[in-house]
Amino acid sequence: MGNLQELVRLLHEGRTRSKQMTYERRAPAVAAVPYLGRARDGLRQVVDADPGNVEAWRLLSQAEELLLDYGNARLALEKALALDPRRDQGDLKKLALLREREEWWRGLGLTPTQLAELGGYLDGTLTSAPCNHTLRHTQAWLAQLGLAGADQIIQEIKDRGGYCDCEVLSNVTL
Repeated sequence: MGNLQELVRLLHEGRTRSKQMTYERRAPAVAAVPYLGRARDGLRQVVDADPGNVEAWRLLSQAEELLLDYGNARLALEKALALDPRRDQGDLKKLALLREREEWWRGLGLTPTQLAELGGYLDGTLTSAPCNHTLRHTQAWLAQLGLAGADQIIQEIKDRGGYCDCEVLSNVTL
């Protein structure tokens, strides 16, 4: 897994299979996860063996971002920036985006997988029990999970434009 070219190929294949233009809220497609996971694991091995490899740190940041692990993506990019004396505006913008996305997920209180599951639940439920302009289905799903802080999660969902179940589906989970 130490071959950087092979890891770049895996990362590219995972990105292609993810079938997404943005990684802001959605987990990657299931078909992409094995490629992205292997690329991430291999890149972690590379940076462990060669901590001064700026390219590997940047690639690791991309892999972590594609897997919606914004905290580790941010840390990897910060490491690359610390090692590279050049200050690339693109890298600085990317770092700001990673920080923003990290905070978005931390504030929500749900993992990307949980948010995808909520979307699937609402998609199926709303076909048989249409939205009545409340969060009854979202609240029922949260109750099934037994998550601590469900009231805070509901408030965060509202803050992101989910004032009823159909808005959660269209504004928050997609």
